[in-house]
Amino acid sequence: MKRLNLLVVGMLMSSAYLLAGGLVTNTNQSAAWARTLSRNASLDIDGVYFNPAGLGFMSNGLHLSLSNQTIFQTRSITSDFFQQLGNEPITYEAELTAPIFPSIYAAYKMDKWAFSAGFNVIGGGGSADFKTGLPSFEIPVASLVPVMQGMLGQLDSEMINAGAPDFGYRNISSYDMNAAFQGSSNYFGIQLGATYAINDFLSVAIGGRYVMANNSYEGSLSDVMIDGDGPQAWAGGAATPGDYMRAVAANPLLPPDVKNDLNYFGGALDVLTADADLKATQSGTGFTPIIGVNLHLSDMINIAARYEHHTKIELTNDTEVDDVGMFPDGEKVRADLPGMFAFGAQLKPLKKLSASLGIDYFLDKSAFYGNVNESGEQINNESTIDENGFSFHGSLEYKFLGILGVSAGYSYSNNGVNDSYQSDLSYALSSNTIAGGVFVDVGELLTINAGFSYVMYDDYSKAQSYQLPEMPVVIDYTDTYTKETMLFAIGVDIHL
Repeated sequence: MKRLNLLVVGMLMSSAYLLAGGLVTNTNQSAAWARTLSRNASLDIDGVYFNPAGLGFMSNGLHLSLSNQTIFQTRSITSDFFQQLGNEPITYEAELTAPIFPSIYAAYKMDKWAFSAGFNVIGGGGSADFKTGLPSFEIPVASLVPVMQGMLGQLDSEMINAGAPDFGYRNISSYDMNAAFQGSSNYFGIQLGATYAINDFLSVAIGGRYVMANNSYEGSLSDVMIDGDGPQAWAGGAATPGDYMRAVAANPLLPPDVKNDLNYFGGALDVLTADADLKATQSGTGFTPIIGVNLHLSDMINIAARYEHHTKIELTNDTEVDDVGMFPDGEKVRADLPGMFAFGAQLKPLKKLSASLGIDYFLDKSAFYGNVNESGEQINNESTIDENGFSFHGSLEYKFLGILGVSAGYSYSNNGVNDSYQSDLSYALSSNTIAGGVFVDVGELLTINAGFSYVMYDDYSKAQSYQLPEMPVVIDYTDTYTKETMLFAIGVDIHL
């Protein structure tokens, strides 16, 4: 049951951290972002999210934007634990997808005032499909083989020394199991704001985002089996670990105390390898205050800043089945979004050429992401994060023939986590992202954006150890974490 617990946690973490931005915050919030990666000083309609104060410099009238992104991510974990048992290292892969990732914005500009609204997926947005499990899932099962081999090998030796035949109880060759897990996480945000242009150079904005968080988990673990191919150990070959131990205990040549020990251990294995099911959802809400300022120095230089406050979110469990004891029905857990600062600058050295620069800084250390200490108490991120996460980014855009434009962008991100954070259940990697795309102005009322982004993550290797149950044997091994992400986006902006 512990293994199912661990795998579901991994599913939760992976789906929550699928997309672009900070540890739990999505910043990929428009099709224009997908082709540039740098929109913090935008003076267009996606400024509803990226630069709400910049809406004060748009033209009077109604402005609308609708875009969607399709996101694919592959997460790979290679563990050499199994090499220490005489086998090849095993690589686990999880395919995570977000076929629909919408961003919807509207703003109405009236002279010095602009009022805006938006809808986006501010966290999560993906579903996880673990087809082969995780190291922390399989290692406890795989360790049953050497544990039972060691215990029964000693028994075989004692019986041979006592003149009995070699029953070959130690000849346990393999293990098997069936597992199925699905999980999803979505943090939807509805945003409202007001912008005021103080003068021709300075505008300010205030607003807020109502966040609705929903997670779902469904999984099962069954049929944990081992295969004992000793000549007289188990006539049927495959058996549950508990049944195998009881079959050994049935040998009439064994003394009563040994029989009792074997039957006791068989009962313990029954509990450890019992079938387990899980079906649960979590939901909760939070509110994010937002302020912004924009300094429009000239048609060539625009500078902007935005602050989003820490969003406290408590999720409440709604549990139908929970054989793992992980989601007590009605229990509340924290799953915050961190505060963040976003800065940006847009430069237009030439009429057809523009450049953008920006930085996002996430206040991760002071948030609660559902981490717990050894006592099971929820703690903030001080023990798992050394430095707050950040990303910096830049882009270039060039417009041809007055209607067609091309763009390219680059971003670097570092999440600031320490070694205690990294595991196959939840790992964060520094990354380099490249992007490109096109935009087309269809008259003065319509702009079409299309973009592609590719995220390249640095590998991370972590030295670990695992102590075999009931044995003073510690196996040292290394897990290596990798992933990659591709994102496709298309959107339309309308100016009325």
